[in-house]
Amino acid sequence: MTDHTRGILLGVGASLFWGSTYVAIRLIYRASDLDPLGTTFARFSIGGLALAGALMARGRGRELAVFFRDPLPFFWLGLTGIALMGFLGAVATELTAAVNVSLVMNSNPIFVVLLSPLIGERLTSRRLSGVLLGLAGIALVAVGCEAEGPSFAGSRDLPGILLAAGAALTWAAYTLLGKGVVQRYGGLLTTTAAMLWGALLLLPFLGAAAWPRSLSWPATLYVLYLGVIPTAVAFALWYRALALVDAAALAPTQYLAPIATAVLAWLLLDEQIGLCFMAGLVLVFGGIALTSRPEHPREGITG
Repeated sequence: MTDHTRGILLGVGASLFWGSTYVAIRLIYRASDLDPLGTTFARFSIGGLALAGALMARGRGRELAVFFRDPLPFFWLGLTGIALMGFLGAVATELTAAVNVSLVMNSNPIFVVLLSPLIGERLTSRRLSGVLLGLAGIALVAVGCEAEGPSFAGSRDLPGILLAAGAALTWAAYTLLGKGVVQRYGGLLTTTAAMLWGALLLLPFLGAAAWPRSLSWPATLYVLYLGVIPTAVAFALWYRALALVDAAALAPTQYLAPIATAVLAWLLLDEQIGLCFMAGLVLVFGGIALTSRPEHPREGITG
């Protein structure tokens, strides 16, 4: 097996694991009284400690000192892409279907392009078209479909979709803020330190969280799964894949995440996939494709 094939397979595995994130959160809510705040803290404290253990097992434990030596960038990454993103996504999963949250969250490249002018990057005509197309897809999912067609009024999913969009925006901010940090420290160490900071930032608020006196075995397994598989293992697989394959070749594997969510949500949560979701999925994928394609330097609109 070539390095390219191995890298693609690792990327596919990471994306499939990411696709289970919001299904696992929904299962936790069904099996326990754990709320979004407690779920988010458990997810990233377990994930961060698991990644820290992996670094130590590889003889890289000393690198974790960066958590204290250079705290400011990891504070901001932990705030945006861990604490805020995780909490908003967890609340959204209470209010709308897991497939909806997954679709909006995996439209992250669209939100990255939307925010990129803030750091001096150019918003080109093609990328602007991709942003508008992707946002139209998200809006279609938020609106929902009645028998006679789209119907904005009274959409029960709208609050959850708006929160998921907020989570996607904070993840986009994390992506942009993290570019230089990843170049300096590497993806795995950056993600580990950010997760630990994110969990630390949630600590002062845990007094307001709903903590059940005990968790059933199913709920415990769901929490452990959430922290280890789609949080720690998926990121480790992704950064290993990036060491073997160019990012542009790896990016399309992320399209699998919302598809995996749809399949798992149908099997485990009995969530039904409607026409508006499928149409929105196509529009979002089209928007991601447009925003991810290289641009001719003369096509800039703003800068």
